[in-house]
Amino acid sequence: MKKLITAITLILLGFISSAKQAADDNSLPKLPALTLNMADGSTINTPDLLGQPYVLHFWATWCPYCKKLQPALEKIKHKGLKVIALSFKEDDDANPAKAISDRGYTFTTAIKADALAKQLGIKGTPTTLFINKTGRVIYLTNTSDPEDENLHLYARALLHEVNN
Repeated sequence: MKKLITAITLILLGFISSAKQAADDNSLPKLPALTLNMADGSTINTPDLLGQPYVLHFWATWCPYCKKLQPALEKIKHKGLKVIALSFKEDDDANPAKAISDRGYTFTTAIKADALAKQLGIKGTPTTLFINKTGRVIYLTNTSDPEDENLHLYARALLHEVNN
């Protein structure tokens, strides 16, 4: 049993080391400058976010997989990472900010992000990007599994940037 715990610990340390190395790697794709139109009428320009890591979550109000994933993103937000939900592929009467709020989540919401999704080659929901403090995409996933270890692994790597 002790050998099994040691082996699992070494594997997890290897994953964390890989994630941290990925967070520092200049060969990773750089997120282009984007202007996010927020539900409250304001805008966020991604170049203004340089210096802090964050998560971009492309989703839709009608997407059951997005709904399944969002509790994990809320936990990641409460650990100290900025999480921005970008709504796209919506029905005309959709109210993404209300949907997020009604679900009990507190991350900020960008609306009508179809052009941004197209620019980034994002076709489906959910698509979640982990962006390091230099604006590089260290991880992109389409998972809807809130227990996916990679979500938490890359969140920890980004949080390591915040704390150092």
